[in-house]
Amino acid sequence: MTGAGRLVGVDVPRWGARVGASLVVLTATLAFAAALGALLGPRVPGDGTGQYVLYTVSVLVASAACLCRAVTTPLERPAWALLGTALLLWALGNVYSLMWLRQLDSYPLLSWADAAWLAWYPLVGAALVLLLRSRISAVPRNLWFDGVVVGCATGAVYAAVVIGVYLPGGVASVSGLDLVAAFSYPAGDIVLLAMVTSVLAVHGWRLHGGWGWLVAGLAGSAIIDGAYLSAQSSDRVLFGVWPLVSLALARSAWQSVRQVEQVRVTGWRMFAAPACCALVVLAVLLHAVYGDSNPVAIVLVTVSYLALVARVGLLFADVRRAQVRLEAARAAADQLSRTDPLTGAANRRAFGEAFDGVRRDQSCAGILLVDIDHFKQINDRYGHDAGDAVIVTVIRRMGAAVRRDDVVGRWGGEEFCVLLDAIPDAEVLRVVAEKVRTAVCGDPVPLPDGSTVDVTVSVGAVLLDHVTTLDFAIGAADEQLYAAKRGGRNQVRSAVVAPD
Repeated sequence: MTGAGRLVGVDVPRWGARVGASLVVLTATLAFAAALGALLGPRVPGDGTGQYVLYTVSVLVASAACLCRAVTTPLERPAWALLGTALLLWALGNVYSLMWLRQLDSYPLLSWADAAWLAWYPLVGAALVLLLRSRISAVPRNLWFDGVVVGCATGAVYAAVVIGVYLPGGVASVSGLDLVAAFSYPAGDIVLLAMVTSVLAVHGWRLHGGWGWLVAGLAGSAIIDGAYLSAQSSDRVLFGVWPLVSLALARSAWQSVRQVEQVRVTGWRMFAAPACCALVVLAVLLHAVYGDSNPVAIVLVTVSYLALVARVGLLFADVRRAQVRLEAARAAADQLSRTDPLTGAANRRAFGEAFDGVRRDQSCAGILLVDIDHFKQINDRYGHDAGDAVIVTVIRRMGAAVRRDDVVGRWGGEEFCVLLDAIPDAEVLRVVAEKVRTAVCGDPVPLPDGSTVDVTVSVGAVLLDHVTTLDFAIGAADEQLYAAKRGGRNQVRSAVVAPD
């Protein structure tokens, strides 16, 4: 029977949801029982076999929870199948150790149990990669560098703390098999811990979207193994804490997930990882100088440092690109603030700035104020789209009739203005004004519907022998424009004016 189980963000069979929830609860029960046994310590009679059994059963149940997740839904199936298999092999290694190795007087350097336990690392690593690919569709490159920086720095700390203690003395006299046995587990834990912290960095240092329990479980497994390998924790602590790792992994299998289109890191998170890792690099190097030199830690911290340098370079490159985009945006905004949106011609602000430039030069200038005759009738008869087409055409024809350095602008509505620099006398001003008028009314203006309309303009022109304020110049030109309109339109009226 199927139903509406939605523990993983998609529809799953009801039986699958119930089985998964039951397995999580069972894992939690075993984990708390094992943790209680570890806390009671010596007061619990026996040689620790019962606690070892609880530990092994909790791993088996967590494996079943992950495999049930893989069976019941196709969402992230390969990843959970790999993680469930890794847990199963770990539990089988425990069973082999319990049934065979613990009966021996001394443990062999490598056994079938070690093969099962060591398979944990590549399987979990592959599962992490698959989950990251399925849950995040795009990761900025700076976060990839953060992942390398943080992962290698974490691995360097782990190596400095664990490998120096766990490494057999007199490396030169140790056999190759001894070195493999000595390095396999800490090396696997270093890689796993580095991958987990890298996933955190790539995910923007956030534990939502189904990552919290998974990260806690995998990081916990690496930390407790490191503490055990370096003799910082006893068998009883290992058997009591590992079931909590099993619980975290079982819970992560049945936690709702959310795909993230693109991770974005802003604010303090952009600099937290590089800053912290820089301190870690310094601490490991100081430890190498004043303490025991650990080649693994030195290599990892060197890689972290190089990645950190590259990360800083990317940061400066990103800042430079942001500056370029900001400057381009400011230039575009400035251009828009000086441009009429319909015609692309200068607006009042740009026209005023051009006029101020002429005034600073103290040169004579001409002002043309141009108005389309009977424009309201064009709008009423042909529509506003036709009116806009007429305005655009008038501006274009006016610009073609004057010099390149002259400024043609839209003063407002159907009214336009032209700034003519270095006009020697009134006759030249009138010739230019007539040229503008005839350029506009020489040919009919095409309209959007395919028809045409005849357009004429009235022009008021003034020559300012001593350039004064823009308001004075426009006012004088406006008087001439209205004189042209009163005189019958489609004509030029001009005058030479000077301030009082």
